[in-house]
Amino acid sequence: MAIILKNKATEKLYLNEKLADVHFAFNVGDEIHKVPANKANLAALSPVFDRMFYGSLTEDGDVKIVDASVEAFKEFLQIFYLGEVTITIENIETVARLADKYDVLAYLNDCATFTQIELTIDNVCWGLQIALVLKNQTLTEYFENKIKGLTKKVFASDAFRRCDKETLEHILKLNLSCESIDVFNACMDWARYACKLDGLDEKQAINLRNQLGDHLKLIRYDEMSVEEFSKIYIANEGLFTLEEFADIMLTLTIDKYEPRLFNHIPCQYAPSKWNKWNKFKDLKCKRIEHSKAQHSIQKEERLCFTSNQPILLRSIGFLITSAISDATDCSVEVVIRRSDTGKIYDKELTLHRLYKKSTIFLDTPIFIKPGKMYEIRTITPSDSITNYSCDKLWLPRVDLDNGLKIEFHEDHYCDYDNSIYGWISCLGFRTL
Repeated sequence: MAIILKNKATEKLYLNEKLADVHFAFNVGDEIHKVPANKANLAALSPVFDRMFYGSLTEDGDVKIVDASVEAFKEFLQIFYLGEVTITIENIETVARLADKYDVLAYLNDCATFTQIELTIDNVCWGLQIALVLKNQTLTEYFENKIKGLTKKVFASDAFRRCDKETLEHILKLNLSCESIDVFNACMDWARYACKLDGLDEKQAINLRNQLGDHLKLIRYDEMSVEEFSKIYIANEGLFTLEEFADIMLTLTIDKYEPRLFNHIPCQYAPSKWNKWNKFKDLKCKRIEHSKAQHSIQKEERLCFTSNQPILLRSIGFLITSAISDATDCSVEVVIRRSDTGKIYDKELTLHRLYKKSTIFLDTPIFIKPGKMYEIRTITPSDSITNYSCDKLWLPRVDLDNGLKIEFHEDHYCDYDNSIYGWISCLGFRTL
């Protein structure tokens, strides 16, 4: 298995002992192994080598290498000499780190095409780690999307347990398609494996905490239930300080409490990144009517739905009747929450006037996790809305492209079946 890169270096000088003017020395067992090279070739591409051989960092004699094997370093040197470069799968990570160290990453980024084609779920974390080392944004986003869509499978892989701290931190900052309790358990698996590598007792909570460090604070505890976190706290005595325990419990039990110690960024996407999402596909979940039935619009309406895939909720569309469009006081406040945790995604209620505008676009699209119930609550300030009605009966499920299914569920707190009644006629989604 090999990677093909292209440059215009001089092939005849590669590993040529006769024409070499510098050697890289490696301790291999009890022997010193030397790799020949040419200062001019290396300095021509690498500013680090330029300073080392011709600048203020000038070194005499052999250059000792302690962070790479002989074979990996030979593969790295190909960048400076060969038109076609072969890098084995075993050495690509070392070569990438050497390229970063000697500031020649630009000559290595052609690895991206190979990596995207060849990697599987078993080593997708390894691929992300390589992409981060390469500082290749396109490749990084490719692996981020893989991990976001297959989070549980990634967490179960050996490559996840072996990934370095930088990669772990990067993963924890993603909008993952799993529960926070799953993220916590995966982090504990990672920490236990790290303890084994360092010869530490993995059953000691203090050792696990030291391995994770501040990464433990990146877990979204505010999306857990009180029962879930209580079980975590009891089962891992000593993992959290009393101050941390109080901070998380206050977050879970007091509305609008802002945690001081832990990540409280909800699973949603920042508006500043919206321009990057234009390449993603918009999907309109139109609740096509299957019959007609009169329904008086209530002061407070609820719509409950689930998705079978991770998706972004972008907009809410209303069926505007002639009576509503003529009204001057028809306005609505929208609250979106997750039913099982009570997590509210729009804490500041926004007043939207609907008499001329039938679609509300969310300022911050919300990440919808598969299989979890979400509720859209619409509240009208005026009782006069009860004078208006909707004459549609909606389908309880809508099938969209790529196997996406949106199901609408009855809220037992309502005195009518709100899975088929209501005045929300369309939900706007955007794929990840």
